[in-house]
Amino acid sequence: MSKVVDAIKNSNYLYVVKIDLEGFITYVSPHFQKRFEYLNKSLVGVFSMDTIYAEDHPKCAETVQLCLSQPEKPFPVILRKPYSTNSFLWTQWEFTLLLDANHEPHEILCIGHDITHVEELNEQTVSINAMLLENQTKYSNIFELSPVGIAVNSMDGQYLEVNTALLQMTGYSKEELLSLSYWDLTPVSFEEQEQEQIRNLHNSGSYGPYEKEYIHKNGHTIPILLHGRLVIDKHGKPRIWSIIQDISKVKEREQIIIDQNSKLKDIAYTQSHVIRHPVANILGAVDLLENEVIPPSIQLLVEMLKISAQQLDDIIRQTVLKSRALETNEEEISRLHTRDSA
Repeated sequence: MSKVVDAIKNSNYLYVVKIDLEGFITYVSPHFQKRFEYLNKSLVGVFSMDTIYAEDHPKCAETVQLCLSQPEKPFPVILRKPYSTNSFLWTQWEFTLLLDANHEPHEILCIGHDITHVEELNEQTVSINAMLLENQTKYSNIFELSPVGIAVNSMDGQYLEVNTALLQMTGYSKEELLSLSYWDLTPVSFEEQEQEQIRNLHNSGSYGPYEKEYIHKNGHTIPILLHGRLVIDKHGKPRIWSIIQDISKVKEREQIIIDQNSKLKDIAYTQSHVIRHPVANILGAVDLLENEVIPPSIQLLVEMLKISAQQLDDIIRQTVLKSRALETNEEEISRLHTRDSA
């Protein structure tokens, strides 16, 4: 047994300290003296509370009282040791009240070890958990408060997470939508286009933006703009994150522009034909007059009339060309709306 006691006293891992009933240190192991000699060159004779962080004094005194109430039974306690102005070392102990030969309280045996690295890891874990909770709260707020639809789908299309905007867009409750896949909301006419976007997702990790339609719960279709990315979740499973925007109002504005352009084209074509007919007659009459012998004063008027008629004919031609350009503008407007929405 003496060898075991010697091994503990000479341990480079365990601290061994003895304290009398008045709280003064009567013995320290070499490892404890070496580790905490910055507190005092000789720790024997030092009041034990002077080696303990002030805020832990009540906890230490409470443990001593437990020892006095139940001799020879060990009681655990974690105590901080002052290390520098704003830091400390963490130590874990077992206090045991030893009795003398007459079974009277004699001294308190304290056996402990350093747990600073453990406590630092615990503090880091708490800090990381707090950051994760904060980020999760931010993510949840962004997800729920987003004015556009957001969905997380499995690779087979099953809805896993949806936000309020998407529920309002499609007319489904959350429970209803989570029981469906995006194939259930996609008209058959978009199946080939949908397959192409899935191939893009596999090849590049993202898809879109592209336009298609969703089937509302009530049966009507909604024009939408989608784009998304492939994301690996915390369980290592691939998930599709999508942003879904209802572009009904964009399509309505496009249609208004297209209708207005159509009317302008009709007006331009009609007016150009109506006006060009008399202009052609004027130019024909001018050509006839040029072949006649007429006074110089009249010849000047004929030339002025010819120039004005040609200018008017050029204006009409430009009007026709601009009306034809409206067709190209309609396609460009649609493309720009898609880009801006994305």
